[in-house]
Amino acid sequence: MAEKKATTKKPAAKAAPKKTAAPAKSTLAFIFFNCDAKKSDGSMNVTYNREVYKDTKVSRKLLLAKVQEEVEAGNVQVGEDFKERVKNAILEGNPEEASNYMVYGAIKAVDLK
Repeated sequence: MAEKKATTKKPAAKAAPKKTAAPAKSTLAFIFFNCDAKKSDGSMNVTYNREVYKDTKVSRKLLLAKVQEEVEAGNVQVGEDFKERVKNAILEGNPEEASNYMVYGAIKAVDLK
C-alpha cells in the first residue's frame, strides 16, 4: 500500500491594497511683477522680476512672503481690508486673483509644460 502524503494548505494570498491615483502634479508656476497701476504688460519686466514660484504649498508661502516684502517696502499697495484676501488667494486659491487687490503689483501664471 502506498502511503498518503500529508497535504498542507497554503493560506490564500492577500489581495494587494488598491492604489489610488496620485493627484496630478500641477505644471503651473507664478511670477510676481512690480508694475504700473494699470497693470499693463509693458510695465511687467521679466528681467527684473524673474523669480518663479511653483504651485506647491512651500512655493506659495514664498510668493506670499515676496508680496508682503514689497508691501512693507512701499513698492506695492494693498488696502488693510484686502490683506486677508490676498493671503487666501495666494495660499489656497488662484494666486492671480490676488492681483485684483494690489496696486503696483501683479501675479501672473505660467504653464511649465
